[in-house]
Amino acid sequence: MNKIKELLETLNPQMEELIPFINENIQKLKSNISESGSLYSTDQVVLITYPDQFQSEDRSYLQNLDKFLENEMEGEFSHVHILPFYPWTSDDGFSPINYHEVCKEYGEWSDVKSLNPGKMVDCVFNHLSSKSPLFLKALDGDKKYMDMFHFFDDETYKDKSFQENISKVVRPRTSPLLTPFKVGEKTMHVWTTFGPDQVDTNISNKDMVKYLLECFFLYIEKGAEFFRVDAVPFMWKELGTDCSHHEKTHAFVKLMRAIAQEINPKLLIITESNVPHQENITYWGNGSDEAHVVYNFSFAPLLLHGMTFGNNQLLNQWAKDVFKIPDECAFLNFTSTHDGIGLRGLEGIASEDDVLAMCSHAKERGGKIGMKTGANGEQKPYELNITWSSYLEDKELKEDELVRKIANSHALAMFLPGIGAHYVHNFFGTKNWQEGYEKSGIPRRLNRKKFSYPLDLSGHETSVMKRMLDLIRKKKSFEQFHPKASFEVLELNPGVFSFLRGESPVLVAFNLENKKNEIECKGKSFELAPYELLIQELS
Repeated sequence: MNKIKELLETLNPQMEELIPFINENIQKLKSNISESGSLYSTDQVVLITYPDQFQSEDRSYLQNLDKFLENEMEGEFSHVHILPFYPWTSDDGFSPINYHEVCKEYGEWSDVKSLNPGKMVDCVFNHLSSKSPLFLKALDGDKKYMDMFHFFDDETYKDKSFQENISKVVRPRTSPLLTPFKVGEKTMHVWTTFGPDQVDTNISNKDMVKYLLECFFLYIEKGAEFFRVDAVPFMWKELGTDCSHHEKTHAFVKLMRAIAQEINPKLLIITESNVPHQENITYWGNGSDEAHVVYNFSFAPLLLHGMTFGNNQLLNQWAKDVFKIPDECAFLNFTSTHDGIGLRGLEGIASEDDVLAMCSHAKERGGKIGMKTGANGEQKPYELNITWSSYLEDKELKEDELVRKIANSHALAMFLPGIGAHYVHNFFGTKNWQEGYEKSGIPRRLNRKKFSYPLDLSGHETSVMKRMLDLIRKKKSFEQFHPKASFEVLELNPGVFSFLRGESPVLVAFNLENKKNEIECKGKSFELAPYELLIQELS
């Protein structure tokens, strides 16, 4: 508990008052959890899905998800990442009204708890909905609740030096940083990093931190094992700084890690920070005191870059060094997610011309481009709002080649060092959900189509799903694909991304191009069909 006490005091000396509350919950949860097993295993594969992805009238959405995991996914996943399942008001769940409840439309806590795989849950601790009970009490003028957020009066807001300070803040949005709200007869300005309905929490306030930790303990009680800390770079606010990756943000992540360690060393803290690679990996701390796992945001855009330009140069240069990491740390490897395809992982790696070319490629296929505002006020591309399959669409390909291109590129994530995570639409080769975008005006909806359940799959969707499941089984059958097994990038052919895994090596080779490519490794020759993914033992 000494480490926990130290971290609380780093955030705010008053937080020492939380020690009895934290200790009580640690002891309660510790007695109910088995500590057997290792931190990482070959069987770890994560499915990412919305709680309402599969809809019907006769069962709750979460019960349908359970059926999908058992039937279509054939029980192959070790964990399911259920995107926010709380009551919410916007951003498809990422504006939580509170963190303690399951949205009635989705089901109940019993539905969450009964899901067969391990659970990965979202800790959206950076912000709450503007309709949350805590914020509504703040708008009533209750000082206790106002202090749980970031309020500024009108006089402060209009001050020139204040405006200069807020202009320094780095964030992935172009909307105003502060949103005006009425508190009685006064206009107050509230910090809203991600938009007017997502009100930032104040983690320097002990009442807010207690509320967040109550939720953290609840998720552990309900069976969660992996914890995704959403939008972590922006959690601590200090005017005069860029408010990105503040040292006290790192202290809060360390606090979560220290508490998890006391309860069960198998609980994994996973930080989501869509920022350039060198900033992203700072959330490992010293390798044993902060996040266990960080999202590997560079992989997806680099893979798309390789496939767009038919060349492995940037992918190889990056991969040669990126996986040399501390023993207790790992990457969460993925392609597209519910947010589309992030581009910040290309910063410092790919040229601006290449990034703009990829943006043009996405727009030609019906995609949209998310923009961010930098410290100098300049707007730059932040993410591609498009499905992976729509980006890769090519009318010149035969059906079997298209299935290979989609499924094999998605599956490549599971063969890299770390834990593979796969967004549910990866399994269907889903194209842009134009209807969802047009109805909402929200570009990210292009990659958030919902399905009726039971599913009525096309031949294409069935083929993609079957190929993906076969590759998951193959991955799990080789000890060489343990998250921490050795890794060596190979230079075999400019059009092929290839590497070795494990001490008795397995060759993994993915053809980035729409043409045959030949490679030779350890005296053996292979011819790869367009977009083929080769998994070959060499011993």
